[in-house]
Amino acid sequence: MSLPSRTDWIWIRHASVQGQESRYYGQLDVACEPVNPVVASVLARQLPPVAVWMATPLSRTRATALALKPGVDPIEIPDLTEQNYGVWQGRGHNDVYAANRGLDWTNPADIRPPEGESFADLAARVAGAVDRLTAHYAGHSIVAVAHAATIRAAIGHALGLDPATSLRIEIAPLSLTRLNCRIVNGAPVWGVGCINFEVPAAR
Repeated sequence: MSLPSRTDWIWIRHASVQGQESRYYGQLDVACEPVNPVVASVLARQLPPVAVWMATPLSRTRATALALKPGVDPIEIPDLTEQNYGVWQGRGHNDVYAANRGLDWTNPADIRPPEGESFADLAARVAGAVDRLTAHYAGHSIVAVAHAATIRAAIGHALGLDPATSLRIEIAPLSLTRLNCRIVNGAPVWGVGCINFEVPAAR
């Protein structure tokens, strides 16, 4: 009897963005900072030599992927894109909060900005994509360069967390998260290798 195949997900958050501190930049296509070559080298050594590479339509994920593996052409997966903050995109956190004091900020996972999506919406989107891609690339290693909210959602999906709990997970720029999935008796069984591993030079 053969052992169930294992699909490994290696998630990397893109490098820090330029000039967007304390703002909802979400799906705005803002550039990321150049990746420190020392950090890139250390991270690259943590990655499998053969893998399916994925990024999102936003250029900061592709730029980070290229810094880690020059010449790579990652598959573009729109469903792994960062949360859409709608009309809040580009606005400061304090400005949005001041203008929306009536919202329940104690449960931000359910707050849906006008013309955007909530983190709970994103979590459902990411879960569906992860399940679909895990089935399609069963038995392979996947390196996915994505966004903080996307990676929080993927961790939450693997651990069966509710969106409010998933949203509390810290995901730093250029951090690495390892998840794996085995199909046991027809059902996916997820494991977690590490969450938010940071290269010291990244700080």
